[in-house]
Parts: sequence; structure tokens; C-alpha cells
Amino acid sequence: MKRLWTIIVATALILSGCAVKKEIESSQAYVITVKNPSIALSDTGFVNKGPHYTSVQIFAAGNVLFHLEMMGEYICLEGKCLDKVAFNRQFFMQEHYAELMQELLNKEPIYHGEKLKKTASGFEQSLQLDSADIFYAVDHDSVLFKDTKNGVLFRLKPLP
Repeated sequence: MKRLWTIIVATALILSGCAVKKEIESSQAYVITVKNPSIALSDTGFVNKGPHYTSVQIFAAGNVLFHLEMMGEYICLEGKCLDKVAFNRQFFMQEHYAELMQELLNKEPIYHGEKLKKTASGFEQSLQLDSADIFYAVDHDSVLFKDTKNGVLFRLKPLP
């Protein structure tokens, strides 16, 4: 009887874990370009946002090619979760501060607005760091992050 009870509880926990759905408050379609020394993708995708949750998915022919999820202090790429600084080291090839990816997806200035230039429809930043040469621009709903020193490109262009 005790063994049966253990099996029932374990099954319930496993199934309930799979059934947890993230609440999505907004979803926007983009042409998403991701390029670094280990990834090079550009296709249609979505940025989904909810309370304490953001995901980026790139699709081709109905298949998910790229899936990034941000939850709390972690960023998961293809199911492999890392703390935000470790993720930055792997994805951006540079140990940026923890909130960089969230600021890019929220179209906010990075590095506390350092060298921020306002434009008619957004802003631009050009940052020369010890180990990164960054150009970042937000124009309406488009985002461009380019680090020429590390060969990293992240771009969001809204679909019409």
C-alpha cells in the first residue's frame, strides 16, 4: 500500500510539473536574428512576456529552432539553464551585467544609459569596453545589438 501511495504521489508531481503554464500577457512577432560564434539563425519568431517571464522563439517550417526563456535569476537556452551572468558569458562571449538581455528585450538603454544618443524614433548607444565594441539601437519596435569585437549580433525587426 505504501509503495502504491508513493507511485501515485510521484506520478501526480511529475504530471503537475508538466502542466504548469506560463501566463503570457503580450506576444509580438518579429524577424529575429541571432549570431555568435556558436549560433547563426535568422527567421520568424515571437517574443512572449508575462509576469517574471520572457521567452524568445525562432521558428522555421513550424519547428522551433531557438528557444530562450528568462525566469527570475535564470536564463534557459534550449532547456539548459544558467544564471544570467554565466548565460551572458556563453551567449555574448563576454561577462556583461546580469540584466543585459532583459534590457534588450524591453528596448531599454543598456549600461545605465551610458553614451545614449536620442534619435527621432528611439535611441542609439556606441560603447567601447575593454573586451567588447558595442553598437545598440532601438528604432520604434526594432532592436539592433552588435558587438563587433566578439562577433555577436542580436536583432528584432517587427513583422508588418
